[in-house]
Amino acid sequence: MIRLLIWLLSQPLFWAGLGVTLGPYFFWRGFRVFQRKRLIIDTPHSTVRAAALGCVELSGKAVGPYTLVAPLSGADCLYYRLLIQSSPQGDLRNQIREMCAPFFLDDGTGTVMIYPHGAELLLPPACDRAEYGKLALALTRASIGPPEFAQEYCIKPGDTIFVLGTLQENPWAKKDTVAESSELSRIGPGFVGEAEADLLRREAYPSLDPKLPAGADVASPNRFDLHPQVILMQGEGPFVISTDSQRELVSKLNLKSLVYIWGGPVAALWGLWEILSHAGLL
Repeated sequence: MIRLLIWLLSQPLFWAGLGVTLGPYFFWRGFRVFQRKRLIIDTPHSTVRAAALGCVELSGKAVGPYTLVAPLSGADCLYYRLLIQSSPQGDLRNQIREMCAPFFLDDGTGTVMIYPHGAELLLPPACDRAEYGKLALALTRASIGPPEFAQEYCIKPGDTIFVLGTLQENPWAKKDTVAESSELSRIGPGFVGEAEADLLRREAYPSLDPKLPAGADVASPNRFDLHPQVILMQGEGPFVISTDSQRELVSKLNLKSLVYIWGGPVAALWGLWEILSHAGLL
């Protein structure tokens, strides 16, 4: 099998076929990246205090009243996303697991609540190709096949983040006394409550003294309104969270779009030329 793979990779026609197949896709992808770059440039950057409803760009520090423990890296975070790749019955399958404590952005002029579900995360993974034992432990509640590969992304307290999303009226501005009737109830759109965060931390660190708080608090809970009038979340437009600044993000997207827009056609034309040459048509 390995010899067959090595032989296949050594064949110019294999790469030519890939160029003809993937070249047009990369060309199309380049224009999508270019559109994303233009949208970021054209959307006015705002402060939390001056932000209006609709598509906004904000930058600041990630803050929150308490934290969670990321399942693979063990890091204290406000939000984590676990991308899991498994292979049940030989069919490759991907699954996303995520969890979020009340998560806010503070830019010095005020704070705004962010619900990161559905966001495109442009940040480096906190943990990659995790140890199998830790990964299996993290998936005890997931009904998927044996894990093959995983990446964990975290947003930690104090991280400087850039957010492009939709600021809208908060559908959960009024506390639902039925849905949030107990200490273990989720808050608003699905934020983990403080009691549940404490339990999860004790599961991650069994040696903690059960008579003492787990130590998950990072700020005074009274500082944050858990049912604000507005919330930044996924809307009709793009939703991006990045640890890069706006300028750094635009620079990376510009380079990426240039590589795709020019590299795609070059790869497709080279592949077509190679195939026609091999067939004796040139």
